[in-house]
Amino acid sequence: MATARMNGRSPEAQAFRADRVIETARQLATEGGYEAVQMREVAKRARVALATLYRYYPSKDDLIRAFVDAQVRLLRADVVARPPQDANPGARAAAVFIRAFHAMTRDRGFAQAAMCIYHTPQPLGTQARPIEEGHRASFIDIAAYAAWGSGHQPTDDEYLALYLLESLLNSSVISWLNGHMTPDYVERRLWFAAARLLVEPSGPPGGGRRAD
Repeated sequence: MATARMNGRSPEAQAFRADRVIETARQLATEGGYEAVQMREVAKRARVALATLYRYYPSKDDLIRAFVDAQVRLLRADVVARPPQDANPGARAAAVFIRAFHAMTRDRGFAQAAMCIYHTPQPLGTQARPIEEGHRASFIDIAAYAAWGSGHQPTDDEYLALYLLESLLNSSVISWLNGHMTPDYVERRLWFAAARLLVEPSGPPGGGRRAD
């Protein structure tokens, strides 16, 4: 995940405002989704040199990842401040996925941009980028925290269930963006799946490996 690194050694580094750049990119996504996030327009609106922008964010995908990460941090803070109060881990985990979905329904352009960078297949023959620690693992950790609290170490099967729920959320968001599902139906799918995937016992010890 690309993040702006400012060591303060130059006026250029001191002047670079990552928060302003990220918010500018987010606004462009809101206006027109993935295609609207153009590096030249981000630089113009954020009042930074285009070369400087590329130094901190080598591509617009890196910039979009940055504002997706910012949204995930907001979700984490919200879950810590207002933890789900449902009666069982499945319902509490589902509540987190649904909060994330609600945020996307409030900003369709953001949702479309996020889905494009994480869930669009690369052209055939493209060198795959290594999976970095970032919003995916963080999002799963937020759901695990909501489901079981900070003192619980999820089992391999519990992690697997959370990754399956994340995959269901992503596919459902794409279907919603394409007009194939209503928001209510997406929520029903998430509640239904969580209730069946996150049950006790989750399976025999060591029954699966954590998805990386």
